[in-house]
Amino acid sequence: MSASLSRRRFLQLSTAAVGATTLAACGTGGGGSGEIQYWGAFQTKDGENYFRQNFIDAYNKAATGADALKVKMTVKQPDTLDRLVQTAIAAGNGPDLIEASGPAQTLRYVNNGNVLPLDEYIDKFGWRDKFIPWALEAGQVNGKLYSLPASLETFSIYYNPATLDEHGWKPPTTLAEFEDICADAKNKGLTPVAAGNADWKPATEWHVTWVWNAFAGPQAIYEALNGTRRWTDPVFVDAISLLKSWFDKGWYGGSAEGYFTNQFTSIYQQLAAGKVALFPNGSWTFTEIGPFFGEGAGNDATWDWAPLPSLRDGVAAGVQVLSIGVASSLNKASNHADQAASVLDYFLADPQRQLARLNATGIPPTALRFSDSDFAADTDARIKRQYVQLGTGKNIGYSTWTFWPPKSDTYIYEEMEKVLVGKVSPKDYCAGLDKLFQEELATASRPSVPSPSGA
Repeated sequence: MSASLSRRRFLQLSTAAVGATTLAACGTGGGGSGEIQYWGAFQTKDGENYFRQNFIDAYNKAATGADALKVKMTVKQPDTLDRLVQTAIAAGNGPDLIEASGPAQTLRYVNNGNVLPLDEYIDKFGWRDKFIPWALEAGQVNGKLYSLPASLETFSIYYNPATLDEHGWKPPTTLAEFEDICADAKNKGLTPVAAGNADWKPATEWHVTWVWNAFAGPQAIYEALNGTRRWTDPVFVDAISLLKSWFDKGWYGGSAEGYFTNQFTSIYQQLAAGKVALFPNGSWTFTEIGPFFGEGAGNDATWDWAPLPSLRDGVAAGVQVLSIGVASSLNKASNHADQAASVLDYFLADPQRQLARLNATGIPPTALRFSDSDFAADTDARIKRQYVQLGTGKNIGYSTWTFWPPKSDTYIYEEMEKVLVGKVSPKDYCAGLDKLFQEELATASRPSVPSPSGA
């Protein structure tokens, strides 16, 4: 099966990722037709066929009884699906199940009164037992559950084991270890940290995200997101200064100038060729990295990943940054809300079904409590290790694109480019973010931010 869209491609197409699920059963949709109309968008025919067979057809076979509605799938184009859904919702029609690229983006529908609270289905479907504890909290707005995380991602350090062995390095767990590798790699003519945003400009926020989580720490971020700490706090300013220093030393992307021209294809090629030491990136890497390693790529290279290091005393290593790529909600205008909720549960809340799709297509699973027995025997051990750890719900952190208000999120990656080239200081950068964030905090509702403990 073909892999899913990467996060950057997913974002380019807004919420229209591979397998993005959109059910229409109201207004111009299913209405009184006796069917739940499903709008799906897929990048490959293989992905479409897999979803049709293992989700649509499987649900319809299980939906028995006189009152059971079947799901009928209509395939839409990925680059138009989100616009079509928004237009239909604005007209009071549209799909039963609304999808957005994370809880923060679901706010537009919550604030406009377009979505139903899902609280009545929590006990009905046993979601507290199925989902990781923080998952339900992340979908809350003003104490009510409005969305479920339909795509779970995180951030780690990727590397070529042979490269680290050749130079006597080990995956870093502290700031000193990280910087020692970078300095040694630079002296030996390697790129210490592979990075670039030529393909996707917002990639810059990925690095702000992981450095803030590993330096400032999840607790400080949690407090700032809840308005009890300011983004001007030295822990945030110093983290940005640290990131800027790596660019100034030529460790990150080779140089600030190189960073703006580096493409991901070349990064993967260099990683396989042993020309790169470390590659901080999201778990969407699982769907992209394969073609550059092994027999199919004409080499014997392998890859692996390691947890994020600690960049400051008092911040534990291994912070698991939460990234929710897709959040699913229920349309208030639905004529079949209970039936659509059943479909929502069927599609999202079965760990074996989710992991089978991950194994077959590379599409990230939902935020469920995975056990070892849920994984297929032939699941890639590296991918399995990632999602088993995420399933613990411990030592969680926060991605900017999931938990920051939208204007603040845009500021983070756009203004950071000015920091990298020396036009804005880290202190002024954080002051500008704080001003914008406080304005958004005061004027807009926002998703609940789960505790760093994951409880």
